[in-house]
Amino acid sequence: MRTAQKTVRTALAVVLLSGLLGFSGCAKPSTLPTLKIGLIVQDAVRPALVVAAEELGYYKEEGVNIEFVSIDTVPSGLAAVETRKVDIFPFSANALPLLAKGSSHVIVGGVAVEGASLVASPQNVNTDFRDFSQWKGKKIGGQLTSMPQFQLFQYLREKKSDFDPDSFELINFDDNNVLLEAIKKGAVDAGFLTTERIWLAEASGCVEAFDMAEYLPYYICCRLTANIEGVKENRAAYVAVLMALLRAEHDYKEDTGKIVDAVTKYTSQKREYVVRYIATEKDYDGGGLVNFKNPVSPDPLFNKLDDLNRASIAAGVYQWTAPFALKDRVDLSIYQEALDSLLERYPDDATYKRAAALFKANNSKYGT
Repeated sequence: MRTAQKTVRTALAVVLLSGLLGFSGCAKPSTLPTLKIGLIVQDAVRPALVVAAEELGYYKEEGVNIEFVSIDTVPSGLAAVETRKVDIFPFSANALPLLAKGSSHVIVGGVAVEGASLVASPQNVNTDFRDFSQWKGKKIGGQLTSMPQFQLFQYLREKKSDFDPDSFELINFDDNNVLLEAIKKGAVDAGFLTTERIWLAEASGCVEAFDMAEYLPYYICCRLTANIEGVKENRAAYVAVLMALLRAEHDYKEDTGKIVDAVTKYTSQKREYVVRYIATEKDYDGGGLVNFKNPVSPDPLFNKLDDLNRASIAAGVYQWTAPFALKDRVDLSIYQEALDSLLERYPDDATYKRAAALFKANNSKYGT
């Protein structure tokens, strides 16, 4: 089994299109830049396109070498970006609280969206938690670090007349694994778990009450986070990374099995696990990116990021004290250039044209 420290072997000469990424003609292997991407664990499926692009050779073909670096935790990964020990960290939206304090992070693209559900304990498998009047008197488990949880509560307060935030007890846990055990034992009546833990809960008699995405389609999960100075110094390499990810997303939409196989090979997960994670059709119309549960996409989704930031500030998760606005630390131009280059290469490709239309719609708040 390969480890997350796997270093991409020296690339063969890559013939780049004229003007692509600032190179022309043949790029010698020694001239290709190398970017380090931090991965928490090798078998994580959430950064699916990040690892699939490596398995499929897209990074090298676009003119960049990638080195995967092992990271212990989300805070460690974000700290590694800040200190430039890694160039990119593709986990979590928790760069937002750090940006709010003035950190050097910049978000250059997307990784994954959605990925959590309310899970009922074995004692509450017959409770209809979509009927929010039945939350009365219940103990609901959550996490203070799970910002979409507060975004969901905001949505429910505004849109669901039967939702009363004072009718139930919200119990916050420091760790999703501890919350999982509390749900399994019935210490809480239900709780918000990430996708991986939902399946573990089901094995203990718990049931998925509802997917948060039913109320918050494409709510932000993992973002492609970099260091703002690193992006300025080596911009072409970041464009190359986004081009590779866009090509992997193209496969995800048009030849899903190809991506499933690539992710399965890299992570050594069972193929059925990968399919359930990122390639299972929703039983409702999610609209937009792709109608799979826990969809993956490099689209920055600034509108959703802005929604999450505003909801988190309103809930008191953090306050924005940085001397810059959120949009100043979300660089849409990297994704835009990567997509434009692919459209120039494949001008008649309907999937890339659709990605361009979605990019315009999903990031419309950026100019306001």
